[in-house]
Amino acid sequence: MSDTRGGVTKRKQFTWHFDANSHKVRIENEDGRKHSYSVQEIHSILTRLHDKFGDRYFPLANNVEWLSKGTEKLGLGTIILEQENSDVSHAQGSSYLGVVLEECGYLAWNEKHTRIKWRLVDTDFSLATIESRLILTSTQK
Repeated sequence: MSDTRGGVTKRKQFTWHFDANSHKVRIENEDGRKHSYSVQEIHSILTRLHDKFGDRYFPLANNVEWLSKGTEKLGLGTIILEQENSDVSHAQGSSYLGVVLEECGYLAWNEKHTRIKWRLVDTDFSLATIESRLILTSTQK
């Protein structure tokens, strides 16, 4: 079981696994809400984060109202929203995907429960590496 990085009253528990047949990370939170991200999409997200932030911290950036209005700052949520066939609900899954990528060794969290940020700590974004880390990490949970 994993936890989002929000404070005690906002954090959500969730489970995730890598589905080798579809090449997707499948996430389900404690309320039954589901998200999924393909290896290709994760590759695109990591690449864009690296292009925009390098090794600097970037925000969660997933406020539903601001995402809907197009006024949310650049960060993980807005970069997910930029992906092909994405929507606000998919972008809000950034709370979960950030933790998954942290558990896989790609991101480091700023240890804050408000103003949540991560930074890239590894830049091996090859599809094979992303997939192997997802497989390995999901089997160790």
